[in-house]
Amino acid sequence: MRIRVIGGGLAGSEAALTAARLGCQVDLYEMRAIVDGKPRLTPAHQTTDFGELVCSNSLKSESPNTAP
Repeated sequence: MRIRVIGGGLAGSEAALTAARLGCQVDLYEMRAIVDGKPRLTPAHQTTDFGELVCSNSLKSESPNTAP
């Protein structure tokens, strides 16, 4: 069975690895666009590597030493 995983972040990479360990053939795709032959990076995404750790505050911490 062939599986397509869209998104090469931590969750997508883990899903692809799990599927591969279960015997599936896996295609892993990254979401970042290619502009003029180069990947479009963002302030949060600084590399073209899969599984790049991006810090976000999706849980809305109110701690004074974290970004709200």
